[in-house]
Amino acid sequence: MIQLFRLFPALLLLVCLLHPSAYAQLSVPEAEAVYGGRIRSITGIATAADSSRIFITTESANTAFFADVYHPGPDTAVFSAFQPMPDMSAAANLGSQVSEIAAHAGSGRLFFLHQGQVKSASPAGGGLRSYPGGGPSSLLIQGDYLLYLTGNRLVFGQLDAAGNFIQPPASPYIFSGPGPGPGVPRMAVSPLSGLLYLYLGGASPKLFVSSDPYDAIKSTTVFADISPAGLPAWGEWRAFGIGPDGRLFIAGSDFSHKTLAYSDDGTAWTAYRLPFGGAPGEILSFGGDSASYYVYYANAYNSSQGDSCCWQGFGIPGGFETHPNDGAVYADPAGPRVVYMTTDQGIGASVNGGSRIFEINDGVEAVQVNDFAMHLSDKNHAWIASKAGVRKVSDYRSSPVWSPAMFPNGDGSPYYSVAMAGTDPDKAYAGNVRVYKTGNGGASWRRVFSAELAPYNYASAGTPATGAAWVTSIAVCEWDTSIVFAGYAIDGSDEGGLFYSMDGGASWSQLLLEASAVGKDVDVRDIVFSQEGGSTVVYAGVSYDLSSPQGRSVYRVEQVAGSWVVSQDMDGAGTSTGSPITATITSLYRSSTGDTLAACGTDAGINHPVAYYKILSGSGQWTPFATSGFPFFPGKQGKAVTIGKDTVYVAVDHEVYLLAAGSSTWIKGYTYPNGTQIQFLFYDELLVGTGTGLYGHDGIAGGSTAAEPARVSGLRVSPNPVSGMPLRVSWDNAPAGPASAVLRDLSGRVLHIRKTAYSGDIELPAAWFGTPGVYLLEIQAGNRRETVRVLVR
Repeated sequence: MIQLFRLFPALLLLVCLLHPSAYAQLSVPEAEAVYGGRIRSITGIATAADSSRIFITTESANTAFFADVYHPGPDTAVFSAFQPMPDMSAAANLGSQVSEIAAHAGSGRLFFLHQGQVKSASPAGGGLRSYPGGGPSSLLIQGDYLLYLTGNRLVFGQLDAAGNFIQPPASPYIFSGPGPGPGVPRMAVSPLSGLLYLYLGGASPKLFVSSDPYDAIKSTTVFADISPAGLPAWGEWRAFGIGPDGRLFIAGSDFSHKTLAYSDDGTAWTAYRLPFGGAPGEILSFGGDSASYYVYYANAYNSSQGDSCCWQGFGIPGGFETHPNDGAVYADPAGPRVVYMTTDQGIGASVNGGSRIFEINDGVEAVQVNDFAMHLSDKNHAWIASKAGVRKVSDYRSSPVWSPAMFPNGDGSPYYSVAMAGTDPDKAYAGNVRVYKTGNGGASWRRVFSAELAPYNYASAGTPATGAAWVTSIAVCEWDTSIVFAGYAIDGSDEGGLFYSMDGGASWSQLLLEASAVGKDVDVRDIVFSQEGGSTVVYAGVSYDLSSPQGRSVYRVEQVAGSWVVSQDMDGAGTSTGSPITATITSLYRSSTGDTLAACGTDAGINHPVAYYKILSGSGQWTPFATSGFPFFPGKQGKAVTIGKDTVYVAVDHEVYLLAAGSSTWIKGYTYPNGTQIQFLFYDELLVGTGTGLYGHDGIAGGSTAAEPARVSGLRVSPNPVSGMPLRVSWDNAPAGPASAVLRDLSGRVLHIRKTAYSGDIELPAAWFGTPGVYLLEIQAGNRRETVRVLVR
């Protein structure tokens, strides 16, 4: 292959100055302030009379977070930023399959169900604990008692101050008569009688109550069937809860209306429909005491103990900065009118019972970030598309300010693609199953295209995983912003297509790549524009598909005399090897100099990741990148590609590989935790969009390994290389304030940390540097942060 410095002619001098053994590494990622995501469950504990700790789990590789809340007075609260639970972060590989949670105030531990076991974790870390019994289906903590159901067994016992489980001889209780039966039951304890209730939802819900209090269950305990008779057939009765006064509640939905029933004696039930619809929620929660309390369910609140008179949607009449949805709700144990709910952005809160809600997502690294758009001539503004809406950032290079999430369709639907229209930061397009446009920075949006309409008739209901069409990519021509392209994909047997507008989105047409008639064509994964010989050219990366019409690799679309001419760009004549490339190309990137394209994806034959480049001058053929060090392993997938100042970056599954200019060997720059979905790469410095958020990396150029101090912006690290001796860190002009040194291995794992109260010299002990290898030393002093490569011999 040709040397990579031809890809970056403006940086040839830099490449030549580097030592031949030089390579590039990546710093540990730092989260951009794009927080939120889908929240699966919420719970909490009171930590003092005026303080609480809130726990959440997410639909993300970052499984669980916690935040502390201070309640200085009535209807006020101070919320700290969320922090990941150390043993439930992405690195723990628990994923999003935690099905139920409960917190124990005595030990501060969070209990949860995961992969057929009851487990617990502490906000302080220290490892997970597992508890006896397999296949649990329901979990409850009442005071210092832990109870959970495993089949026809009820396991119960006390928790001590360290969270240890003390199981009495009577545990487990085995149901021999009426019991919860099949399904996933819920448990609740009456605050008045202490009796345990078991509830199984459905069109005809079942309800059982124990003859003994929850903390006195024995083999002779009986569970009586008190299932409500005669409830209206209003869809599914899903949730169950008990108010502070002992009132029993059942709630559900027929989608046209939320529904609720209550009983004060367990025999006579009052049922009614709420004045709004939606999906049935799973949880009922209560705030207040037996004399006066709020009822919270799905996206609504009731200020009068559940009476039919007094239901309102969250945010009414006080207003909302984020839309509530029909997920979990939780009343704060230390604040009578503080309530938490799931929202389109992630997690929201109210301090006045639900009348006004606002988002509290700070620190929740759980947003699936799908696309990023930034014009390279103006790096102060950008847009992202995520599963939790569209966001705009201003002053990105100095003091980034991220907007709240925007939902162009007015609902909580996810967004998969975004593009800026030229250099105007207020003009942008966003795509979910449709294409939307704003000209005023997101203050208002209008739908400009939808392939669900005739003559295309693409499916729009559901998600990509269930067969809905989705807008995978939007591209706007930089030199003529009236030209806009959008790519659709449909997972499964159907195919998407490539669509374009010549008038800034006002009207659209389909550009057929393989099909002979409009409609289903090929699944488009990415689109880039190029200017070649005075012509406007579009490249479209598509999925490989054997069905008719067949699609593969990359198509080139050139504007000729007012029309678009389509050709397959990875046929034998278009490759340096003379052989056609048959692959799914998921990502395309055009260098900032405009003279080079890069592509990555997955080979259709051996099913391994692939990466190619194309110099647009000369022969203009697609050429494989160097293969040394690249993970050509079956089952791995190429996810994203970008071109940096002197480096090519490719994401393969959850790993980022890089190829420095002048090098013929790829290096693994950073490994994200297993299960992390990398959605895109963007260079300036390197930005990585993942299933847990948006992260930034600094590229660290490696130089000579001569034994001399590393010097970066006044920072001195000496000796380097180091072997069996202390290492000293100092600054030329040390900023005021504390300093810290963090030593990591090349995967980013923290090995050692040292903190000081002042920004003077830091001496790091010889024991840190006993194992030969290359390490990353991250130094922070005041507001200055540097990362240096340290060689240990």
